[in-house]
Amino acid sequence: MKVLEEIKKLCSIRYNLSVLGVQVGIYALLVFIWSLVIMLFEHDINTVKESMRINAFVLFLLLMVFMVNFYVLVPYFFESNNKIRQWLFWLVNLLFVVLWNHNIFSIYKADLPNTPIQIGYYQFGVMWMILNYAMVVAAIFVRYYIRHKTLKRQLREEKQKMIEAELAWLKNQLNPHFLFNTLNNIASLTQTNPNNAQKAIGQLSELLRYALYETQSKEVNLKGEIAFIKNYINLMKLRSGRNVDIKSDFTIHNTQLVIAPLVFLTPIENAFKHGISANKPSFIHISLTESNGKIVFFCENSNYPKTDKDKSGKGIGLENMFRRLELIYPERYHIEQRISTEVYQLKIIINS
Repeated sequence: MKVLEEIKKLCSIRYNLSVLGVQVGIYALLVFIWSLVIMLFEHDINTVKESMRINAFVLFLLLMVFMVNFYVLVPYFFESNNKIRQWLFWLVNLLFVVLWNHNIFSIYKADLPNTPIQIGYYQFGVMWMILNYAMVVAAIFVRYYIRHKTLKRQLREEKQKMIEAELAWLKNQLNPHFLFNTLNNIASLTQTNPNNAQKAIGQLSELLRYALYETQSKEVNLKGEIAFIKNYINLMKLRSGRNVDIKSDFTIHNTQLVIAPLVFLTPIENAFKHGISANKPSFIHISLTESNGKIVFFCENSNYPKTDKDKSGKGIGLENMFRRLELIYPERYHIEQRISTEVYQLKIIINS
């Protein structure tokens, strides 16, 4: 009973019923094809029935050799790391094939003339043993193919899970980073311009609603993403002085195009955080265009290098953004980055 339970488990779980169905289907197809061939040549229904009966019996013997090996002998003996079991596999197969085919050998021998040397009997025996061992080898290769295919699928699934986990981790770092920078700006406004600070809190609530609820999916509508970027720029403008030239341009042709959420937020944050001087003229130019599914983001801002003591410009933002692009758009994005003593430029091209 335990052996039957193990076989049932193998059939229903490890190598589901679809595999068993394919094996039985091939058996039925071979019987049908052979009967059809006989019908085309003999044109006699009784001959076809007799041929179908004989071939169904013969092919059934071969099918059982295949299935016993596929479900029992190969997994428990041949695929074992134990050398003794591997040698036993061939010995057990020899005993099984001989005993299983005992009746067909007897039937064939009875039909031969009673001669001292029955050459036909030995020829039949050799050919039939070769066919049986062909089924054994076929069982080994089919199991290997299925295991290899299953392993590749599992590796793909594990890789996808790791990518999704890493993307979730990167996004979890992104949102607090964005919130921290925005709250710093509002905190500064409370001292210099309370009215603008109150207005900024209202704008921040809209930004947080989008960042926390609208970006849960893997992709968002490009139109909604642009609306978020515009709101963020307007919020940052409240703190910027008159010596800062801020320009933005957004041109999209396909309003239904989707994109990874918040993927362009980091360079915009950095532009406002590190590209503005309190006493020198500064500029921030941002553009996002789309044409024929090609998205081009460009950010250019004045560059004021930080001192070694100033750690505000050293963070995980850009590294996370580059990593997200690599995970989401492998071989479908291009980055151009130029840094000079006065200007910082970043261009990102995504082929969606």
